[in-house]
Amino acid sequence: MNCVKGKGKFEVGLFGGNFFGIEKDKVLLIFEAFKPYMDRISNFRISTKPSAVDMDFIDILKNFKVTTVELGIPTFNDKILEVLNRGHDVNSLFSIYNLLKGFGFTVAIQVMVGLLHETWGDIENTSRAIAQLTPSYIRIYPLVVLKDTVLYDMYRDGSFTPIELMDAVERATYIYLGALKYGIPTVKMGLTEGEFVKKGIVAGPYHPAFGYLVKSCAFYLGLSSVLKKERITGDILVLLNRKDIPHLLGHRRSNIYELAARGIQIEWKAEEIKEGEFIIEKGLRRIKGSVFDGIDLLKEKRGGNKDVYRGSPK
Repeated sequence: MNCVKGKGKFEVGLFGGNFFGIEKDKVLLIFEAFKPYMDRISNFRISTKPSAVDMDFIDILKNFKVTTVELGIPTFNDKILEVLNRGHDVNSLFSIYNLLKGFGFTVAIQVMVGLLHETWGDIENTSRAIAQLTPSYIRIYPLVVLKDTVLYDMYRDGSFTPIELMDAVERATYIYLGALKYGIPTVKMGLTEGEFVKKGIVAGPYHPAFGYLVKSCAFYLGLSSVLKKERITGDILVLLNRKDIPHLLGHRRSNIYELAARGIQIEWKAEEIKEGEFIIEKGLRRIKGSVFDGIDLLKEKRGGNKDVYRGSPK
């Protein structure tokens, strides 16, 4: 704690584990450790399972300037939560979410893709639940296999097979677009790269630029959907926001190659256009579109379409 440097206020994040499952006296000890710096700490941000808390616990959070609570609920399927031994159900999440909101906390949601027994129906349920709750923001993580865990044992004996990377990207894209449609920002997608991650992961859909893959997938699907509906092929010009050019190109220009394989040659030009939106120019035609146009293509996954987005980053 003596390594705090600089001037001004700062936020402290207490992430990992189940903060609401810690005994109150130990929670007080955690906050007491920050006492020498309380005049510089603007607020605390914590993450936790949606465990039940009483008013004494709420008072502790308020007294120690906790303003933001991130609730981790990997899925909104009670059967999967039971298999994962999470110790809570979907109703628990809604109850604690509403309680925290009622006391003025900023509440966020952390979800996962690629879970045991997960279907595209579960992905749609997660997206609907997020829209219903309208959290301040969300985080999306893919499930990966770490060494020396129960999941690792299941992976080794063949009882669990992780989904492929691009399947995880598509599932995360659906949740990302669903949240974005309701103005809910996604502040993090994928696992933070670090020594622990690099050394610990033995299988699963990990990529250091997972969030970029998701946004590239969203742009590709939105563009592809409009091109399909308008029956456009050949040479086209795409007008878009400058920040979306990397999303149009895709990882190692994979989106450009995919479209070229379908007979579509793209040029692009940066314009004053809202992020996520684009205009396709083909001769005298000028068609507007957005990343949300790609949602229908993702919904085709329910019908068994296995070839929605074929990008294959390495």
